[in-house]
Amino acid sequence: METTPSSRIIDQRVRNRIMEELLGLAEGDENIRQIGAGEYFEAFYDWVPHRGDGMRPNSALTPDEAALILKVSIALDEACDATPRMVSADELIATGWPERIRPLAQAALGQMLKRGRFSEDAEEDEPSSAIPWP
Repeated sequence: METTPSSRIIDQRVRNRIMEELLGLAEGDENIRQIGAGEYFEAFYDWVPHRGDGMRPNSALTPDEAALILKVSIALDEACDATPRMVSADELIATGWPERIRPLAQAALGQMLKRGRFSEDAEEDEPSSAIPWP
């Protein structure tokens, strides 16, 4: 029988998912060519809603991490709002937004990687998995 995860474990899992999406944003144009223009925005918005709508506090994030994620979120929101709904990967790349967002995502991801990833199953005060990043 499955047990419902604690709010802390959920926060840890959400932080891990945000890291994964930041990695994609940090890859810039290449990521868009792989996943498409729509998913470029929507994958991040699965974890950090557009314009912060409904984003709940996350106990697994440090204030510095949250501040850097917010910077990425604001830039991505501006890019999303300035981009037509139906746009190809090449058209999105041509706007220059992905390359403007890329260093912000790299900074946020780099800060998060200093601590590493949290367990998906056990509550932790600090992440237990260090992850190398290029």
